[in-house]
Amino acid sequence: MNSKNYHQKKRFGQHWLVNNIVLEKIKEVAELEEEDFILEIGPGRGALTSKLLNSKINRLHAVELDRDLIEYLNNKFKNNKKFSLQEGDILSINLDYINKNITKVIANIPYNITGPILDIFIGRLGEISQNNYKKIVFLMQKDVVDRVLSKDGNTNAGALSVRMQLISNIKKICDVPPSSFKPPPKVFSSLVVFEPF
Repeated sequence: MNSKNYHQKKRFGQHWLVNNIVLEKIKEVAELEEEDFILEIGPGRGALTSKLLNSKINRLHAVELDRDLIEYLNNKFKNNKKFSLQEGDILSINLDYINKNITKVIANIPYNITGPILDIFIGRLGEISQNNYKKIVFLMQKDVVDRVLSKDGNTNAGALSVRMQLISNIKKICDVPPSSFKPPPKVFSSLVVFEPF
């Protein structure tokens, strides 16, 4: 299959990032190093994957739910020894066998599973995380990022903002317009970096 024959699936919330400036910005804020073992959630057609692999990182492991993209991605990156791919749902697959090696998590995450992804990768209050992620770089729905960053007294503040701020350092990098994606979503996104405590 080539990517031109592929039709995105609404049920997977697929909005692929096509803005090269934003792709480069993600790579920049990830501060990639030689020892980095990257987990990429939902590589899609591999635009961000290509950028990440074209750096000094040690390894990149991608998890893709869409079965139709697996062959395409494996063919695209078959000659890159840094790349590995796992088919499955990031909300339910077992990553225990590599989790201790992962240093950074990077993703353009589907809006419809943002909450569960934050629970898994950033964590919950009262639970000791078994992960040692140095940095988590997410492209997320802007209004969720605004809620996460809201301070006490702000109308957006709530359980999510309190929890995220207590367990991680959070930095919003920039807003990303719908035109940066294909197909464009109906809302703005934001690039945000979490550094779990």
